[in-house]
Amino acid sequence: MATVEEKERLGAIRLRHEQASKDWQVGGSGLELHAVLVPRTPPVAIVGLLEDCGYTDRDFLVHAHDDVAFLLAMLKRAADKLHSLVPPEDPREIERREREAAEKNFAANCAMMCANDRAFRQFLIERHQLQDAGDTERVKTRVRSILAITSMAELNDDENAAKRWKALRSDFKTWLRVSA
Repeated sequence: MATVEEKERLGAIRLRHEQASKDWQVGGSGLELHAVLVPRTPPVAIVGLLEDCGYTDRDFLVHAHDDVAFLLAMLKRAADKLHSLVPPEDPREIERREREAAEKNFAANCAMMCANDRAFRQFLIERHQLQDAGDTERVKTRVRSILAITSMAELNDDENAAKRWKALRSDFKTWLRVSA
């Protein structure tokens, strides 16, 4: 899969190729490169070639535009073929995987629940004597106290802390079902 930078570069290459002059050829003297700048007009000199520019370099320059067109077309066909062979992924499956990954990152999961989950805050008030659920930092402080940790990162690093978090989360889910 291409990186963002590679995709941007490929887009820039396509744009340059599309905007560049067409039908490149070596001029009659052999020291100029000609191209068609405007469709249905004769080629004009666009580059002066020095005598040190050998046949292989001239050949490379003359064919560069057509070669880039060929490579871009091959790349498009290959990408189209790949897309036809690999069925699009079900968005629900992507969402499920992301949810599972987030749940395994216990520190992030805990922090998100403390910050965004009103039901979790109410659970802490009713079951764990949280006095004020209006401030996210107070909620996090109470959860760290309940779990006997000093940092949320411990939930990912300490197996026992992770077990305590899973138990608290399980209690919360049970409380949700019962109180709903």
